[in-house]
Amino acid sequence: MSINCFMCGCAMKEITASINTGWGKYRVTIDGVKALECPECGEMLYSDEEVGMIQNLCRGLAELDEKEKPELLNVKETADLLRVSSQTIYNMIKDGRLKAVKMGREWRFMRKDIESLINGHEYQAAARTLEQAFVKEDTEIL
Repeated sequence: MSINCFMCGCAMKEITASINTGWGKYRVTIDGVKALECPECGEMLYSDEEVGMIQNLCRGLAELDEKEKPELLNVKETADLLRVSSQTIYNMIKDGRLKAVKMGREWRFMRKDIESLINGHEYQAAARTLEQAFVKEDTEIL
């Protein structure tokens, strides 16, 4: 069965690839991943089985014992954990959504504070007017 590239329409070729992935400070290279590659544009296509394997490996890194996770996080680690950009982290510090301590020229965050934000103990709604007041319709939806 031949599959054409969804980007350029060229016939894709089966290859064995290496994937560079990871979580936070951990980086993993996985060799021997079966994929389809477009010889024209380089677009890659992976099977559900291959993607599942990669996700399980990354999940394993994410679920390391608590003693192996650092208690203090820097801006990049916090951004990775929240899946946002570093600029968003700086904005969240500025408007008070994140508790942070400045050590020299670097910001540091307590992992427990970030995890409580993720787990829903603290949250901010984005549906506000310029005066920071909730719009009536948005309040009803929330």
